[in-house]
Amino acid sequence: MDRAPARRAGRAAVTGLAAWFVGLLAIGVPIAFVLGIATTIYLVTAQAVPLSIVPQRLFAGLDQFVLMSIPFFILSGALMNEAQLTSRLIQFANRLVGRWRGGLAQVNVVSSMFFGGITGAATADVAALGPILIPAMEKQGYRREFATAVTVASSLCGPLIPPSIPMLVYGISSGASIGALFLAGATPGIAVGLAILALNRYLLRRMPLQPAGDALSWLDRSRDFLVSFRVALVALLMPVIIVGGVVGGIVTPTESAVVAVLYAMGVGLAMRTLKVRVLWRSIAAAAIMSATIMLIVATANLLGWVLAFERVPQTVADMFLSLTDQRWVFLLLVMALLLVVGLFLETSGSIIILTPVLLPAAEAYGFDVVHFGVVMVFGLVIGLLTPPVGLCLFVGCSVGRVTIEQLSRAVMPFVLLLIAVYAFFAFVPAASLWLPERLM
Repeated sequence: MDRAPARRAGRAAVTGLAAWFVGLLAIGVPIAFVLGIATTIYLVTAQAVPLSIVPQRLFAGLDQFVLMSIPFFILSGALMNEAQLTSRLIQFANRLVGRWRGGLAQVNVVSSMFFGGITGAATADVAALGPILIPAMEKQGYRREFATAVTVASSLCGPLIPPSIPMLVYGISSGASIGALFLAGATPGIAVGLAILALNRYLLRRMPLQPAGDALSWLDRSRDFLVSFRVALVALLMPVIIVGGVVGGIVTPTESAVVAVLYAMGVGLAMRTLKVRVLWRSIAAAAIMSATIMLIVATANLLGWVLAFERVPQTVADMFLSLTDQRWVFLLLVMALLLVVGLFLETSGSIIILTPVLLPAAEAYGFDVVHFGVVMVFGLVIGLLTPPVGLCLFVGCSVGRVTIEQLSRAVMPFVLLLIAVYAFFAFVPAASLWLPERLM
């Protein structure tokens, strides 16, 4: 039997699927609906399988126990923020680096590193810290667009430092260990923060040093530091509890998310900073955000099934293998692809779409699934800082009251720095894998 007509029809249908996907995306349709509509049109056009596959695959995409951890992680971050712990983290960061040259800019970065260990999301970081730190930096003589650029650039620590929502999504899509992914993202996340601290020091090298507070003795300054550390400790313990519980085998990723919510509620209620009214508001906000992610997961699973049906992952793997037999050339091509995709697509949706396509090729070249997760997440989150659809840029513009053009120019040195750090961790797997190899 001649299968050539069937193969040609399949290729034509996949081409139509790609055309619908790009077209709907170009006119601003939300990514979840783009995935569902384009895939359904493909099924109608190809007539290869019955339409009853649509509800089946949507349900199958959501029928994963680990997905329950997403709304709980989102809720735990919201509760810690509502418990007014942000000011405690900023106070402790000020004790650490506030006396450096360009001290408040450095406080901004260190606060983002701490806050990223609570929320796991970059946009939440900008929205929580920006209204406090951007006006304070402007009062000290920083340009508003620079203050906003520092805030949005340092927010990228959040999706890397555990608990990381994008790492969790990649783990669900790839089947990789969530605990190993959390640990693998810790070193790149910290490295991003340290690199931005160094860049700030260079850019602000002509700024005067902050007052040293010589009127206080060394003992008084040490006591002040310890007091601020004790005050911030309740917030700093959150990532330790989450990652320690998962790595130690005490709880599963889903159970650790529930523990994080209970811890956040307990802290807020004990400190009397979390009211019942605010609690219900946080639950509603977390439910809305979780529903958005779940809709993307469901429709992306439908698309993934179609791609597997048409053997697209195998075709992509064969294409890369035919282009080059050098694994580092393949990695360079993937990095370029991820940076471009990050310009246009939301991070979690991109991970769900691209993981089934790129991971088989990566495994064929011998890449570790955990290291490839770092490559994917790091490359895609850089897109949060780049137009035309960088979410952190738009949140920063709203919080900092600057135009997208001003912020895009101000953030460019940070983007170039982040790409350099990204290249290091992509081409040196041991730099991110040493921690999970020792603790898992």
